Amino acid sequence: MTDTNPHDLHPMTNQITLKELLKLVTVKENEDGDLCILDVYGNVKGNVYGSVCGDVYGNVYGNVKGSVGGDVWGDVEGNVKGYVGGNVKGYVGGTIKGREWQFVETPKEKLKRLIDEGADKDQLLDAINQLEESDD
Repeated sequence: MTDTNPHDLHPMTNQITLKELLKLVTVKENEDGDLCILDVYGNVKGNVYGSVCGDVYGNVYGNVKGSVGGDVWGDVEGNVKGYVGGNVKGYVGGTIKGREWQFVETPKEKLKRLIDEGADKDQLLDAINQLEESDD
């Protein structure tokens, strides 16, 4: 190991020291006495066999075989196989259960949009009538 670059791999073993590893991760012992990684300060260029009980500040280039119990703030480029228990606030470029995705505007959303756009009286009246006839 050289003193000039602490991230150089040992020339004989291709390994880093424990001291250098602890600069990349923080570790804690859980209630069962097992060690858990709390934070990773760098990139993971392999697989994670276990749960991530925190946030990912970066990209995931690979598969998630399990659940995401939080929000996804970004794009999902691939398939979602399972239940989406939240809102999709964007475009779906594929199908949902074999059907093409299409945006459906509720009567309340339509009225709000028309007000924001400064629609004329007839359009607003029509939207109000649709809202009154709906459960929205």
